[in-house]
Amino acid sequence: MVLLRSLLALAAVAGLVHSQNTSTLDPNSVPIQTRDQWCESQTSSCPLLCLQLPNTTGSPKENTCNPKTLLYDCTCNNGLSPNASQYSQTIPYFICTEENNQCVSKCNGNSTCQSDCRTEHPCGAQNPKRVNITTTAGATATSATATTSVPRFTGVPDEGLAARPSTGLGQVYGLVIVVGAFLAGFTTLI
Repeated sequence: MVLLRSLLALAAVAGLVHSQNTSTLDPNSVPIQTRDQWCESQTSSCPLLCLQLPNTTGSPKENTCNPKTLLYDCTCNNGLSPNASQYSQTIPYFICTEENNQCVSKCNGNSTCQSDCRTEHPCGAQNPKRVNITTTAGATATSATATTSVPRFTGVPDEGLAARPSTGLGQVYGLVIVVGAFLAGFTTLI
């Protein structure tokens, strides 16, 4: 029985190390200042991620990150580790986005290749679990509505829906007109 527990513990540790090393990103391809910032974000996020797990507090048992290797450990006080790849501002998210950026840079301007880099390797939560759900009673006991304290995840559009641009075209055209008028006035003065 003791041997079985030891093997299970060893398998769990090996799984954790393997899950952190499935990246094809060479840490040295990212400037050390960027990796330092990534690790700072990871260790800042860990207490918040622990709050998403049951029976834990925002004080992790382990919260480390090595900017040289990008290996991290976020173990909550209940012994569980949150799935950091489901959140932004974590090492898995930063590695994923950097791998996508490097893939895009290898496409030599081919827009289909660039699109495939990001759509075939999405980063962050794909099907996030809504954990902050509360139920309120209406006028009768049969009417209950679920509300949440966090905004709905909108990072990845559903299949068949086009992503909307983050700025309106009117804002872009307005900016172009203002800058053009400024440059025309400046060249007139010269």
